[in-house]
Amino acid sequence: MVMERMGKPRSRESFQSTIAFCVSTSMHAAIGLTLALMLVATHGNGSPTLQLRMTAEQASQEIAPLEISIQPQPEVLDALMDPSLDLKIELNSAEVKAELNSSRTGSEGTIRSSDVSRAVESAPGVIANESVQKAKSKSRASFFGAEADGNRFVFVIDSSGSMRGTRWQALCVELIRALQSLSPDQEFFVIRFDSSAHPMFGTAPPKGEFLTATSKNVRRVQNWIRSIEHGRNTFPSSAVGMALRLKPDAIFLLSDGEIGDNTIADLETWNQVEGDDGYSKTIVPIHTVLLHSQVGYATLERIANENSGTFTPVRAHP
Repeated sequence: MVMERMGKPRSRESFQSTIAFCVSTSMHAAIGLTLALMLVATHGNGSPTLQLRMTAEQASQEIAPLEISIQPQPEVLDALMDPSLDLKIELNSAEVKAELNSSRTGSEGTIRSSDVSRAVESAPGVIANESVQKAKSKSRASFFGAEADGNRFVFVIDSSGSMRGTRWQALCVELIRALQSLSPDQEFFVIRFDSSAHPMFGTAPPKGEFLTATSKNVRRVQNWIRSIEHGRNTFPSSAVGMALRLKPDAIFLLSDGEIGDNTIADLETWNQVEGDDGYSKTIVPIHTVLLHSQVGYATLERIANENSGTFTPVRAHP
């Protein structure tokens, strides 16, 4: 009887201790997370960084401490309003770690898009915000092996008489493939040129606008390029100028011969801007493709080099 009476208070004491432990742990976690969301630290050369960590060993203690490492931030509000802030979350059995980083260049703490996507995907129950979703994959387009990053692309293609036959057939096949490979959030515009510029469906900007690569739009482009009549001369300047007015992320310029107008000189005026360092910088990268020919090699290579693009010569199949 004495042992039974002595056992009851001990059981009640153990139960109360357990309740106290749970309440303490929950309150510490809530306080720590609240502080974590309110404070932004400075890391390296000014990139806002915040780190929150609670190890499994600490969580097993009666009072689970939260370890928050923060460096002083003189402009907290400015940092919070920075639109370039991104989020990184990593979870595993040993620790919980949340880190906010600015994408400003030069910081050792800069987070790559791949890091963000892996961290978010590894966190069960975490819903990524819009900026993280966009960072999961880098948008890209390809055309005859030339690649460009972005979401808006203009294809400027040579439709002069020398493009007739197998060259035009190869172009049609590759252009449709390039459009079909675009993601739903990417857009395109096509301009062909000979003696002058001819926008797709005969509609020039601003009425002519970018399209998404739906099946219907791709079929329209396919029917359009198969029905065109080849013209004379290889004068891409007006077509490139039209492409630049659309303000794309990149331009693909394809030809099979020597350019006969002032495209190179015009691009020096249209597609260059003086940077803060006094040097000229390219506004829109232009990637050039030389199709089944050696004529015009030096010109297309120069256009790519002077406009932050790549030059891709494509050989004809034997």
